[in-house]
Amino acid sequence: MKKENATILFFLTRSLFFGLGISLICKYTNKDTYIGAIIGMFLGLLIILGYRHIIRSKKDKSLSQILSENKIIGIVTRIIILLGSVCLLLYTLLIYEIFVSSFLLPTTPVFMILIPWILLSIYCAWGGLTLIHRVASSLFPIGLILSILSIVSIVGNFDTYNFLPILTAKPTSLFLTIISFAGISSFPGILTLHFPSTVKNYAKYYLLSTFLVVLAIFCINGVFGEVLVNVFRFPEYMVLKQVILLDFIEKVENILSIAWAFDLFITATFSIYSIKTLVPQKHSSGTTIGIIAIIA
Repeated sequence: MKKENATILFFLTRSLFFGLGISLICKYTNKDTYIGAIIGMFLGLLIILGYRHIIRSKKDKSLSQILSENKIIGIVTRIIILLGSVCLLLYTLLIYEIFVSSFLLPTTPVFMILIPWILLSIYCAWGGLTLIHRVASSLFPIGLILSILSIVSIVGNFDTYNFLPILTAKPTSLFLTIISFAGISSFPGILTLHFPSTVKNYAKYYLLSTFLVVLAIFCINGVFGEVLVNVFRFPEYMVLKQVILLDFIEKVENILSIAWAFDLFITATFSIYSIKTLVPQKHSSGTTIGIIAIIA
């Protein structure tokens, strides 16, 4: 992945918003959620810039090498990143299973939903950072086009009344939205500490990803309003049911929601890679498979 773009960060940044993140922050400020999201985007950028500083300071060393050179700090940091990787993997598998079994394949057994997904993630993770980057680079234009198409198609269903009056949220609620958005968007970025120091366009991919999330939140509030947005599960999927392409193509929500599925897949794959890299290398493969089996 040397001298490559930080495409993976685009998917990581969006991953926690699907299934929980958007519903959570919309609950705090309702119609003013997009305002807190915009401020939270720039607060999260500060955290992302902190990650980038650490990545650049690694120079030619891998994260595992640096952690091994620092005894106490290295052990604590390794445990924190490892726990973060496990939590992200657990979240992506759980949300994927709930989403698919609830909306796409309700009669399909859970193991048939998860096993192909896990096997493909393991295959990519075992291929290393270069393979993960290639997969992410291939999925990026598709995910970007689907995201933009979703937003453009929903705009016609807006009701401006859903945004009025503005600035009605309490300061404490707005603060919670800002902090939540910053945390949800930047936390998966902890995995990017595995990136080489030569990675490019790091902050740009974060800003692009969060900008699309802010637009998605704006669309959800514009269509559903402050009441319905808190009623639906997966409002980011339910709002796509309003989309009609070319005035006659309906029921395209399953296709458009693939963009969110890409986010979950790349995050799951990179989480597995991170776990495999951080556990003791003598039995890294067996330990990683064991952790995945326990989670699944």
